[in-house]
Amino acid sequence: MKKNNIYVIIGARPQFIKYAPLSEEIAKIDNSKLIVIHTGQHYDDNMSEIFFKTLNIPAPDINLNINDVSRGTMIGEMIKKIDCEFNKHTPDMVILFGDTNSTLAGAVAASSYQCEIVHVEAGLRSYNKLMPEEHNRIVADHLSTILCVTSEEPKTNLLKEGISHKKIFLTGDIMLDTFKKNKQKIFSENAYEKIGYKKNAYILCTVHRRENIIDKEKLFNIFKALNMISEQIMPVILPIHPATKKYLDLLNLNISSIKIVNPYEYIKFLSLVDGANFVITDSGGLQKDAYYLKKKTLVFRNESEWPELADNNASILVDPLNFDAIINNVNLLIDTKIKNKNLYGNGTTAKQINKIIKQFLSK
Repeated sequence: MKKNNIYVIIGARPQFIKYAPLSEEIAKIDNSKLIVIHTGQHYDDNMSEIFFKTLNIPAPDINLNINDVSRGTMIGEMIKKIDCEFNKHTPDMVILFGDTNSTLAGAVAASSYQCEIVHVEAGLRSYNKLMPEEHNRIVADHLSTILCVTSEEPKTNLLKEGISHKKIFLTGDIMLDTFKKNKQKIFSENAYEKIGYKKNAYILCTVHRRENIIDKEKLFNIFKALNMISEQIMPVILPIHPATKKYLDLLNLNISSIKIVNPYEYIKFLSLVDGANFVITDSGGLQKDAYYLKKKTLVFRNESEWPELADNNASILVDPLNFDAIINNVNLLIDTKIKNKNLYGNGTTAKQINKIIKQFLSK
């Protein structure tokens, strides 16, 4: 009997976190050959290799090593090289995560084959067409045949765009699976103590979104505000993304009051989140991680693909160019608490997706 060829396309830190719980499940599928392709989009060890070790994910079968090039070149090279791999073992199913360039490239490459395309975390929309991530997720959704959504909101988005309800599956958030599996390690890590901070006595911050870091005015305003916050209100710890550091180095700006650290692996990073008073970020994934740890977030964006967090008073959006609004909202968020409602399922998303995968493969 012919084995089913199941390809998994990953390339960036959030995708490793999303793939971790599903990797255990799909490894159990009988009569299948699993092939994991790492596009190389995140290639720095702190952003890539260490996550496989920490989350006990088997090393990828193939690493395409595509990085540090323009978006168009990156996507084109990814499609070309993924297609070459598909030619070696024709895919019966291709599994994609989130909204990165790797997601888009995987969807386009898979669309040339008669295979099922599974998009995990489908249907998210910011309705900001200037965001590359918005392009990536829309194209991936419309090429996919199995769309796994985190909540009713993305399901509604897909239905509005004419995607058949038969293709949409409400599975919850797979990042909650990863969090629940690792939460005891997170709570016991106490990473903040190891760098000299006390619990609830600092703000954790990340800044990496392209729209914020390539715009000099936005980046300057964000870090000017962060430096003032760290100096006058509460210390700010910022694990710095390599791309952010590259653009920040071009600015003549004093950020000496911010505690800049290298990127942390998953457990240590969420330990920092757990110890924080609250979180400032432009990341979608971190908004949810903070929510699971009952921390509020101030988000350097004018719109979000996670509107239910704002609706439930868990996050506040702020214009990155509005210095006064940033400072005012920081003062409002200090020592505030949230109740974690069951917005994104119960932490069994990987099992649900695996059940769907097996049903489709059996056909």
